[in-house]
Amino acid sequence: MCCLIYCAAAILAFAIIARLIERHLRKPYVDRLTEKYVLITGCDSGFGKLLVKQLDCKGVHVFAGCLTPKGAEEIDQETSERVKTLVLDVTKHEHIEAALEEVERTLPSNTGLWGLVNNAGISVACGLQEWHTREDYKRVLDVNILGLMDMCVTFLPLVRKAKGRIVNVASMEGRFALPSGAYAVSKFGVEAFSDSVRREAKMFHYGINVAIIEPGFFRTLISSKNNFTNNLDKAWDRLTPERKSEFIEEGFQKLRQNVCNMLDNRTSTKLHLVSDAMEHALFSRWPKTRYGVGWDAKYIWIPLSYIPNIISDHLISMGGFPIIKNNR
Repeated sequence: MCCLIYCAAAILAFAIIARLIERHLRKPYVDRLTEKYVLITGCDSGFGKLLVKQLDCKGVHVFAGCLTPKGAEEIDQETSERVKTLVLDVTKHEHIEAALEEVERTLPSNTGLWGLVNNAGISVACGLQEWHTREDYKRVLDVNILGLMDMCVTFLPLVRKAKGRIVNVASMEGRFALPSGAYAVSKFGVEAFSDSVRREAKMFHYGINVAIIEPGFFRTLISSKNNFTNNLDKAWDRLTPERKSEFIEEGFQKLRQNVCNMLDNRTSTKLHLVSDAMEHALFSRWPKTRYGVGWDAKYIWIPLSYIPNIISDHLISMGGFPIIKNNR
């Protein structure tokens, strides 16, 4: 018994020491941040907007891609001349090509793009899988994975020229899928694409780093209560009366209330944790491959992805309730 205790203590001590050494090694940043150029998508609000301001304060040159002119105008008003805004809808290839031309015009001669942060993302469909349409899936996939892939393919030569960084924002749902329709599908796609690009870069000596950010639940526009409930109501309201009759009205209302309670009580307001992880991935001398961000991502969702499905599925189902009439 004593031997087991000593072994456990030794393993724990080794893990703590290894963790401290890792943190020390990953702490230093690369030199000359004020000479670096970074392009960020999805800067109208949330993580992207915060990262723009954060990098601007450090003297980094930033191209801030915003979906709307209003978002770009707000960035212009709140940042220095180092920040150049671009109206950039990642679902439109012509926008991406225009952004590439603007970036190439702005970069100093013989200078590449140090960082590409693919932060733009949406979550549209809510509710049961059979309440979603093909268009729901297409809209989410167009932004969250196809737009991200288009950005990477288009800007990879410039990032390679600078031997820089690609930072792709996935989610803890890219590791452990919850009943969330197309969102989890798109984030698993981000994980797979990022792994593929990273391994290609290592295999063929591109000299770049590819990192994945995996936030848990944070209080942003994408996870706002209004966004979720509006999408849930829309999915429910477009069902025909015949389809609605298959479901328990009280079950739908309970689902709606549970979503509201979760978003009120379990979403973090510490958005800086995500922007800090993005910054570290951009400028650390030894960046991580994956950044699980938030206590729920680190200690609940990502650990659940490692345990047998029969256990994790049971744990998730403990919060369930009847919603289909003939399945009571």
